Amino acid sequence: MKKVKLLALIAAVLTAFLLFIFLNSLNNHKEIEKTGVIVASQDIPTDTPITESMIKLSKLPDEAVLTDSISDTSLVLGKVAKSEIIAGEQILGSKLVTAGDSDGSSLSYILKPGMRAITIAVDGVSGVGYMIEPGNRVDIIAQYQQADAAFTKMIVQNVTVLAVDSNLSNKEKDAEKDTPYSTITLQVTPDQAMDLGFYEFSGHLCAVLRSPLDDKISNLPVKQ
Repeated sequence: MKKVKLLALIAAVLTAFLLFIFLNSLNNHKEIEKTGVIVASQDIPTDTPITESMIKLSKLPDEAVLTDSISDTSLVLGKVAKSEIIAGEQILGSKLVTAGDSDGSSLSYILKPGMRAITIAVDGVSGVGYMIEPGNRVDIIAQYQQADAAFTKMIVQNVTVLAVDSNLSNKEKDAEKDTPYSTITLQVTPDQAMDLGFYEFSGHLCAVLRSPLDDKISNLPVKQ
């Protein structure tokens, strides 16, 4: 009987001790700090403009937040997904691009919606002495013949140069500063692209560099 009481007493003391340790651990337990980040609420395919219904704010433990994550929805809405984003995945700045942004790393993303990119051949004369740079604005004139007569016509005005050869920025072009280029790529409307294609096929195109302070469109007659 005494032995049973002794065992019961030991069990009671052990239970009390374990309860003390458990309660003490609860008191000393620190709340996990969390940070709000934007995550995808659904799968977002590549090249998709992001809308409000596609994202949500989620609070994650600090150690789970990725370096390039975003917490401000205004920095996400309207941007385009450069690659697929899976539901629940954190939205990263490196996976987003702004359509029409001149700082884009891909020609297709630099293009403004509704515009087209077309490349024309140039040389030292038709390319303004190899001094055209990405971001410049130019006019394009066409020189062509009909029957026995020669004509010069302004076919597009004040269009942006997207690339010189394959260089999308001045920084890339500066690395090959003394190297002549053979093409320039222009941002144009579909109608302008048709005109450039037609006159390049039937004649000769020449670029005319504009001042960045001049966006005036001239109404010039065809020269003969």
